[in-house]
Amino acid sequence: MTANRPLRKLTLGLATIALMVAAACTSDSPSEPSRTPGTPPGTGGGGTTYNVTVTVSPTSVAAGATDPVLVTVRATRTDNGQPAPTGTTAILSAQVGSFGAVGGANTATVTLTNGTVQVQYFAPETTTLSSVTIQANVAGSIGQALLGLDEEITFFVSFVEPNFGSPQGGDEVTVNGAGFEAPARVLFGGVNAQVLSVSPTRIRVRTPPSSQPPDQRTTVAVAVTIDVNGADEASDTIAGGFTYTPGGGGDVQPAIFSLTPGTGPNEGGTRVEIVGEGFQAPVQVEFGTAGTFLEAEVLSVTSTRIEVRTPAATGFGQALQNQSVTVRVRNLNSGLTATRADIFRYGVAVLITGFSPGTGPIGGGQAVTVFGQGFDAPAAVSVAGVGGTVLSVTGTELVVRTSAVAGVCGDVSGPISMTNLETGAGASSGTNYTYRVADSRPLVFDILPPTGVEAGGTAVTLTGENLGNVLTTFGGRPASELSAAADGSSVTVSTPFLPRAEFATEACDDNADGAQGVRFIPTAVDVTVTDRVTTCTFTFPDGFSYAPADASCRNDVGPVDPDPECSDGIDNDMDGDIDFPDDAECTDADDDDESA
Repeated sequence: MTANRPLRKLTLGLATIALMVAAACTSDSPSEPSRTPGTPPGTGGGGTTYNVTVTVSPTSVAAGATDPVLVTVRATRTDNGQPAPTGTTAILSAQVGSFGAVGGANTATVTLTNGTVQVQYFAPETTTLSSVTIQANVAGSIGQALLGLDEEITFFVSFVEPNFGSPQGGDEVTVNGAGFEAPARVLFGGVNAQVLSVSPTRIRVRTPPSSQPPDQRTTVAVAVTIDVNGADEASDTIAGGFTYTPGGGGDVQPAIFSLTPGTGPNEGGTRVEIVGEGFQAPVQVEFGTAGTFLEAEVLSVTSTRIEVRTPAATGFGQALQNQSVTVRVRNLNSGLTATRADIFRYGVAVLITGFSPGTGPIGGGQAVTVFGQGFDAPAAVSVAGVGGTVLSVTGTELVVRTSAVAGVCGDVSGPISMTNLETGAGASSGTNYTYRVADSRPLVFDILPPTGVEAGGTAVTLTGENLGNVLTTFGGRPASELSAAADGSSVTVSTPFLPRAEFATEACDDNADGAQGVRFIPTAVDVTVTDRVTTCTFTFPDGFSYAPADASCRNDVGPVDPDPECSDGIDNDMDGDIDFPDDAECTDADDDDESA
């Protein structure tokens, strides 16, 4: 095959990553209880945050490609999962390229409809980047995706399928390759074929009649010219690309052009596609070297493609372990054979090429699919440095369930790493997985009942989110948990005792003698919930009010007190001790305050 432009290696596209930025509100100062029963925080007013997901289709394109990439932005509220309101603004940006039209700006402002918008993006003509980050900003919440940028695709022709036909012509065949542009011209042995359709990788044509006698077997070159009479006109030719055979058939010498993928585990089972020509079912496909050849399982056969499942390089095939091997294809009816040496290797290097999803709850429990090659059971996998539970392993894909990240109230990011335990071979991802704390942070929406007695023991139910495994305190004192809803929507606790010394007081003069006394009054305390795993906290300021057991006006007496508290025979401060000297709070019998 000859071409007037060199074939250049394509780079690999990258997977989509989604990010979310969330805000949290805290308060450390007590205030009077203020609540709207049943209304979660963030359902109105400012401060709304969103989970923003950006996806691109396709996930990689060639630099300078004129076909647009479809960018989809989706935004949902972090507090209730509802789509962002219609009319919400999203700001799109990229380091290079343009939105809306070729050569346009690399930023765009769009509006969401029911939380979603789709925009066309065009790759730059040239760039040194291997990928471009496409970012969406929705009210300060960020999402992004990586679009792989391949090198510019050079025009070339690879093969014709089928590669034989009737000398009378009229057969519909497909010319395969890359970089095709209309208008295109295709010649079979110098004779124009009828072009039926043109795509970037395929040209469908109807063959012309052979220029030789119809009873003569003739092999001809297939020449393709693209962008005919245009600025980018180019030509490429496959010598011997098509054979005219009397009757449209006959025995053809098979040939192997390529094999994908070119590596697989020693245990076999890798689905491999062999591309070539002249394949005629039934076929036999073997993998081997020297005196050891193993027969593969044939899954499908066309004249230019064979799909097989590789045999295992174990047992009888141990000599093939971790070796580059020859692939042999034999057309069983004719006995004609094609051989290609060192085209497949057993025992692949471990490589992680991507994973999905890219984020999950800090409490773990999410199934993450990891893509790559060389995976082998048994395997150990860690996600952002935290060991996960391996659910399944194949040579190119494994699934791991994330574990909880303990003692951290903040997002945790890091690569996914895996190790084949039998060989010690392993790899790490080039991008990070993020444990997100926002979705698992405890929240309290309401507290019922909002009041209780000084001695504690009041059964109180807190409703909210992520309350399934929390420690609850009232005024800094731990409450006893009675029950918790399985979905984390509520927890019921028994309130702790509040010491008399922590009650607020007010002046009083119940007997109107002009002398001021002091009365204990209901006192509100902060209610705080703390996640036992992540240590994340949420405080409901002044969320519960204690009623004092004694609300009488104490020390409401005139200048002369004939009966001080420390000698009146009454346990005024309810500490179990009466009067001086049994009550340690009394300095003498004339002390008028048993609690001081």
